[in-house]
Amino acid sequence: MKIKKVMLLFFVILAGTLFAEVTPQDFFDVKLASVYDGDTFKVYLDCAYPIFCKKIPVRVKNIDAPEIKTKDKCEKAAAQKAKQITQDFLKGKIVLRNCERDKYFRLLCEVKRQVISENGLQEFDLAELLLEKQLSYGYYGGTKEKRNWCEVSNPPQQTSEQETQQICEMPSEKKN
Repeated sequence: MKIKKVMLLFFVILAGTLFAEVTPQDFFDVKLASVYDGDTFKVYLDCAYPIFCKKIPVRVKNIDAPEIKTKDKCEKAAAQKAKQITQDFLKGKIVLRNCERDKYFRLLCEVKRQVISENGLQEFDLAELLLEKQLSYGYYGGTKEKRNWCEVSNPPQQTSEQETQQICEMPSEKKN
């Protein structure tokens, strides 16, 4: 009888943790480890147990960017441009907001870059930048849209680090 009570208690606790609402979390002391493509990269987080905070995979929330590993030449070219923009964007002060876990246990976050200007502290959004450059599209889970990257009205072009820096410092950018 005692074993049944312990088992019941175990299942109640397990069910409670499985169905508990997870509160999104923000990370402010973030250092870039590597960039895989336009919407996926790895970071080092500042935490009490550094072994658990090394090279944490992050996916940009609410977008899907072209894939690096593809045979489609247009998609590969767009993916390389998106990757370069993401690398340049993440050279600044990175903030991860409203982070949750995705189905592959990566952090799924709004990715921001903080810039101090004469107007004070501003935040720029990586997803907005990639959408503006037509190097991603809105994605909110489920089946991914098939995209013909050759038909995008703004075909992939080289974007310099200086151009990305200027984009991130423009006062006309949206502040979040």
